[in-house]
Amino acid sequence: MKPFNRVAFLVLLALTSTVAEEKKAADEKKHTKRGLLDVGYGYGRDVDHGYSPGDGGHHGHIDLGHHTSVEKTITYIKGIPEPYPVTKHIPVPVEKHIPVPVKVHVPAPYPVEKKVPVPVKVPVKVGVPIPKPYPVEKTVPVPVKVYVDKPYPVKVYVDKPYPVEKIVHVPVKVHVPAPYPVEKKIPVPVKVPVHIPKPYPVYKNVPVEVKVYVDKPVPKYVDKPYPVHVEKKVPVPYDKYVPYPVEVKVDHPVPYNVEKPYPVPVKVPVPQPYPVYKEVKYPVEKPVPYPVKVPYDNPVPYEVTKHVPYTVEKPVPVHVHVPVHVPVHHEEEKKW
Repeated sequence: MKPFNRVAFLVLLALTSTVAEEKKAADEKKHTKRGLLDVGYGYGRDVDHGYSPGDGGHHGHIDLGHHTSVEKTITYIKGIPEPYPVTKHIPVPVEKHIPVPVKVHVPAPYPVEKKVPVPVKVPVKVGVPIPKPYPVEKTVPVPVKVYVDKPYPVKVYVDKPYPVEKIVHVPVKVHVPAPYPVEKKIPVPVKVPVHIPKPYPVYKNVPVEVKVYVDKPVPKYVDKPYPVHVEKKVPVPYDKYVPYPVEVKVDHPVPYNVEKPYPVPVKVPVPQPYPVYKEVKYPVEKPVPYPVKVPYDNPVPYEVTKHVPYTVEKPVPVHVHVPVHVPVHHEEEKKW
């Protein structure tokens, strides 16, 4: 990596030296104005046009007369510089990783130890307690006869002959005025939305034992239990094989190659062109039930209160001037 860094640094130095030389050459160029005269504005002196306004060309001074007044106006239009993008190429060193093969010494052949489990018989003593013989009670079903009363025919004497009443339907004519209005109820199917809670309760039938009482229990004597010989299995000790690892030393292991599966490209013939099926979804109209109000022909009268405006007399206070008599007292002279 060090030689590469040095080469990149040298390339950068060469590029910077060339750029500096180009700038110097550009500054040394002669910046002259074409078509400008020296009219006292401070520029246009170094224009090489072959004549000067005060020399009269190659023929001397120009005489314009004694009483002449000439005014000259020179307009100079100077361009406005506009910024423009400048692309500059700056080389940058880039580090590149180059893999280098490294040889690792592997000794071959070398011993390989492999654990091979070998079954070995190991006697295991297990103490099994043997209990003494003990009585075992066993329920033996015994058939029991239950006496049920049998029906038997009984003769009942009935007097003959005996009166028998029979209901006979007699048609009766009913006078009906015609025509008359007949109201007939016509059922109209109306879909009522039923709210079903989710999850909804599920009722499960669980059988329950019900005791049925017998009206006439019959006592039955059952014999006492008697001892019965029962065969019982007794555990017997036996040898159990427990595998455990045993090291088997191999003197000279021989290395051998194991073939690894690798992918193999298989060319499958594909007919071209071949049909391609694409599923295109399209809208399907689905009928959705909605409630509809059905008007009935049978109107029901009901009272309607209607507000009617009416005049209300309201007393308004009015100021009325009422004369009030004010007594005037005159002083009378007392005559003695």
